[in-house]
Amino acid sequence: MPARTTDVKTVEITDGVAVVTFNRPQVMNALNIQLREEIMQLAHELDADPAVSVIVFTGAGDKAFCAGADLKERGQRSTDEMYNERRFFRNKWVNAIANIAKPTIAAINGYCLGGGLEVALQCDLRIASDNAKFGLPEVTLGFLPGAGGTQRLPRAIGLQKAKEMILTGKHIDAAEAERLGIVLRVVPLSELFPAVMELARSIAKNPRIAVIQAKIAMNASQETMLSGGIQAENEAWLPCLLSDTWKAKLERFKD
Repeated sequence: MPARTTDVKTVEITDGVAVVTFNRPQVMNALNIQLREEIMQLAHELDADPAVSVIVFTGAGDKAFCAGADLKERGQRSTDEMYNERRFFRNKWVNAIANIAKPTIAAINGYCLGGGLEVALQCDLRIASDNAKFGLPEVTLGFLPGAGGTQRLPRAIGLQKAKEMILTGKHIDAAEAERLGIVLRVVPLSELFPAVMELARSIAKNPRIAVIQAKIAMNASQETMLSGGIQAENEAWLPCLLSDTWKAKLERFKD
C-alpha cells in the first residue's frame, strides 16, 4: 500500500502491520501540535482499518524516536493557551495510543525523551536500538511529565526508580532501560526495524479477536485487584467464543 505522508508523519501498511513514522528529523521528531493532532486522528483510523492488525510507531532517521515536546513552539505560547491546552487537549492526547484496541509497538531509535518517552510508554511493547537514550527531563525546565509519565513509568519500573529518573531528570542508556523493564529488548540500530517487524508479524498472524481480547484482559490486570481481573478475563474471553474463528482453528484437531 502506498505511503501516506504529511509534513509531520508517514504511514505505511504491509502484511497487516501499519508503520507510523514521526517525520520531523530536523527537530529530532519533536511533538508539535500538528503531529499530536494527526496521531490522535490516526489512532482512530488505524484501529478501525480492517487491513491493520498491529501498529508500529517510530521516528525518522537514526538520531531520535522523539525528543519530546517542540519547545520552540511551546515557548511562543501564552500562559492562557497552555492552560487551555492542558484542560481540553491533554485528556485526549495522553491516552490516544494507549486506547488503541490493536497491539502497538514502539521502535525506539535514538533519543526518547520527555513526551517521546510518554508516547513509547503508551505502546504495548517497546524495542530499542543500542544507541537509544531515555529520560523525562521536564523538572529541569520547571514542569513535570504531564502526558502520563508520572503514572506509566512507576507502573513499568517501580516507584523508587521512577522517582529517581523523574526528580533528577537524568538520561539512561538502552542497556539500563532494558534492565529496568522500560524496553523488551535492545538490538543494534541496523537490526531494529527487522526485529520490530518480526515481532509485529508474529502477532499479526494470529486471529485478531483473540489478540485484542487478550490485550483487554491483560490491561485490566493493571487496573484492578486479582478477583476483578479474573472477572475481566472471563468477560474478554466470551467474545472469542461468539466468533467462528476458534471453530475453524480447531478443525484440524478432529478425528
